[in-house]
Amino acid sequence: MAEATSSGLGRNGPWLQNQWMRVETRQDDGSISPVALDGAFRPAERALAYVVAVDGHTSHFERADYDVQPHEDALGKGRRLTLIARAPRRGVTLRREVVLYDAHPYCVTRLGVTNERHEPLHVESLHVFSTPPDARGRLRLDAAPADWRIYRNGWQSWAPAMSFGGADHDVRSAPPVLSPEPPQTAPGRFAADDVGVLFDPASARSLLAGVVTARDFISQVFIDAPERSIDVRCLADGIGIAQGETLWSERVLVDITGHPNTQLERYGDALGREMGARVPAAAPAGWCSWYYFFTQVSEDDIVRNLRFLDEHRRELPIQAVQIDDGYQADIGDWLTPNEKFPHGMGWLASEIKRAGYTPGLWLAPFLLAETSKTYAEHPDWVIRGDDGAPVMAQQNWGRHNFGLDGSNPEARAWLTSLFREICDGWGYDYVKIDFLFGAAVSGRRHDARATRIRAYRDALAAVRAGVGPDRFILGCGSLMAPSVGFFDGNRIGSDVAPFWRFLTTEERNAPKSRRRHPDDLLSAETAIRNTMTRSWMHGRLWANDPDCLLVRTDRTKLTLDETRTLATAIGLSGGMMLSSDELANVPPERLDLISMLLPPLPAPATPVDLMEHDIPERFELEFDRAFDPLRITGLLNCDDEAREMAVALAPGRWHAFELWGERYLGVVEATVAFPGVEPHACRILALRPAGDAPAVVGTTAHIGMGALDITSQMYDAASCKLRVGIGPAGMRERSIYVACSGLRPVAARLDGREIAMREAGDVCAVDVAIDEAATLEIGFARA
Repeated sequence: MAEATSSGLGRNGPWLQNQWMRVETRQDDGSISPVALDGAFRPAERALAYVVAVDGHTSHFERADYDVQPHEDALGKGRRLTLIARAPRRGVTLRREVVLYDAHPYCVTRLGVTNERHEPLHVESLHVFSTPPDARGRLRLDAAPADWRIYRNGWQSWAPAMSFGGADHDVRSAPPVLSPEPPQTAPGRFAADDVGVLFDPASARSLLAGVVTARDFISQVFIDAPERSIDVRCLADGIGIAQGETLWSERVLVDITGHPNTQLERYGDALGREMGARVPAAAPAGWCSWYYFFTQVSEDDIVRNLRFLDEHRRELPIQAVQIDDGYQADIGDWLTPNEKFPHGMGWLASEIKRAGYTPGLWLAPFLLAETSKTYAEHPDWVIRGDDGAPVMAQQNWGRHNFGLDGSNPEARAWLTSLFREICDGWGYDYVKIDFLFGAAVSGRRHDARATRIRAYRDALAAVRAGVGPDRFILGCGSLMAPSVGFFDGNRIGSDVAPFWRFLTTEERNAPKSRRRHPDDLLSAETAIRNTMTRSWMHGRLWANDPDCLLVRTDRTKLTLDETRTLATAIGLSGGMMLSSDELANVPPERLDLISMLLPPLPAPATPVDLMEHDIPERFELEFDRAFDPLRITGLLNCDDEAREMAVALAPGRWHAFELWGERYLGVVEATVAFPGVEPHACRILALRPAGDAPAVVGTTAHIGMGALDITSQMYDAASCKLRVGIGPAGMRERSIYVACSGLRPVAARLDGREIAMREAGDVCAVDVAIDEAATLEIGFARA
């Protein structure tokens, strides 16, 4: 049972303490200092909180009073310390709350400002946890700032999430598509959205700061390594508060305990609880029209692939068929299909349902094209600039597209009516809503008190009202934390592409070391990166959508190695699995790559080297089953040169099996090395403890190598027989490899029927084809 959080009064102010950390405060400046309980880690000394008004005036804490009370919220029980300071010169009262929980190794803090003046107070930003260069507080890490590692989350689905060195440049993402604000340009200065992590390689300790509420403001974590400063700020968009009103920031979680991966998982749990995350019991799988047909898709294309899926249901057991961009008359005119869909979208939904699949439909509901009938009839529904002109959210489809104003009640009513017709009227039980950042661009809105995030979330609420509580919404091009609670699934990376990396002519001629551009909008490489760097979101905020697996051999520049690397990242992520090829054209051996990812794994892998590389190289997960403990490690070489890759092992002896080469590597200790892993290629390894009895060491049916398709295992020493339960997950035809452990295999039977067996050294293998659960029995004799 967790120890109760305690409180007391120190020399400079009150403190809170639990079994992991202590939060010290100062009444003279309202600052807080999170301290590890061993006293050896004080990463942010005297972090301030302050408010910046639109007129440029800043309100700070001075001579604060305090109050300590018991506290309980969605995260649990603990104690709440409130610092209260009146600033009569500014006409405001500031409140800073700090909550420390009995059962969590983090604190949560927020900042409130009350207007005591007669006239409205217009707020530019609330700085909740800040060590500005001109103050006494500093980031205090053992390593030099240039050696720090910084993880920065991106604003929306396509924005990069990755780690950097302390002397690197941040990504060049510019508003409005990939960032809400202009990017940082100086080396060592980074702007993370929602959450950021600072890792000290010298002490192997880290500081995470991130918002666990995202209902009102865009929130960013600024880290300036050269200045040793951090600033967690909520952008208030200049909204005004009347006399007596209090404006609260989002709640900011500060965690100084454990590895960054563990911290991000804890943060994801907290964000999901606070925001009411919708997490499906299992990640869905489906087929999507986009990456083969793009906007040229037709009704015939959908029907043809639907028939193929129906005829190959055993090999491709998916649930959803998603019609993507290309059916609509224009962006904004969603209820008017074009001439390529002569029977209409309701008819097509009925055909998909009749075949036994869930019909899905793509829309970009927060954009209105300048050419659309909807914009022509309702020009007042879009966000406007200071000059009164509509704000362009994105140039696409050969036209300007304006951002929908979610604060406009008529626009929200239209959204609800639109989705009610698509779902209740046409029959779609799955909708993908894309380009959602369009509702969060800067500009003037119908409701002057609506921040970008409030308007964005109001628009999402209108969509969910139309879709209903039980249907599946997949977000894309969406803000991350502010979307939690509305989506069942969410894209967490850039668009994939049928090529590895997008390069301009200049980049092709540049040295290879300078070719990787972390802010590329679309490529297989960038999709792989975010699949790993945002794996902590899966199962906590929603089901992650890593984007589609492309396995075809036509209309693609991806090699087999690159396709396998993409499959490895998607498969180990545990997220949604969407195919997007002309299925009838895909060779059988490439269709097997899809089968091997179905169904998705029940949990995500972890990028164990998240803070070491911009694109992680080791993606690992464990299955702690008594009959078959298993560790899976994906080694991904996203570099442009072949090189050795290795896995360090826990103490003990391990059976090692590599999937793509279908090789049993024997019993290994300390490390497993793979020399000469090709550029953009990967290895995927199954590691199982090596005991004295025969046991399964690997299977080829599924990327889990036995995690899903081996359902039980027991060796009976008296009869010298190994009995293995086999499930139908993955490919129908598969090989099962068994370590003989010094014994001689004599016979193999599947459901009592004798089958052939192959031997190679101390391992034997059987090749089986199953459509339902079966039992494999292998008899042994002493060698």
